[in-house]
Amino acid sequence: MPSANVRGVKLLWVISALSFVACAAKPPPSASATKKNTPRDSREDDFRQMSWEERHDQMTWVVLPTMAERFQAFSGSADASLTCRSCHGPDPESVSYRMPRSLPALDPRHLPQANDADARGRTAKFMIETVTPTMADLLGEPLYDAKTQRGFGCFNCHPSLAQNDRSTP
Repeated sequence: MPSANVRGVKLLWVISALSFVACAAKPPPSASATKKNTPRDSREDDFRQMSWEERHDQMTWVVLPTMAERFQAFSGSADASLTCRSCHGPDPESVSYRMPRSLPALDPRHLPQANDADARGRTAKFMIETVTPTMADLLGEPLYDAKTQRGFGCFNCHPSLAQNDRSTP
């Protein structure tokens, strides 16, 4: 049986090797790490400039956990039911995670309003005040601007009942 001194040296080598491997591993990107150090209005569409692997990492390690937390707070549930398939459909890999897909289609001429007195109003308020700005920020895109018809809005995730209409968010 090895002496305590030999075991101690072996343990030190194992700890050193594990520390080296752990320190050399690339951590998942953070929301701030993927953004350029420029003001929101002047920076380009960060997400579209990323490689497929960078986009996948951003969605997996930043977008999904952040949005799951927001939806859990909205629903008052600790259930983490948000997955890639929630937004990208039942077979996201087969369509290269294309969007919009799978979410309910919206009519751009009759969008629910945040001040509607029913459940649709509560959902609209959540989408307008929380989901859309959070997603725009996480993807490095400006919010939708009706004047320019550019930016991140409802129809980046939801299909439109009036296809090819970008005159509303």
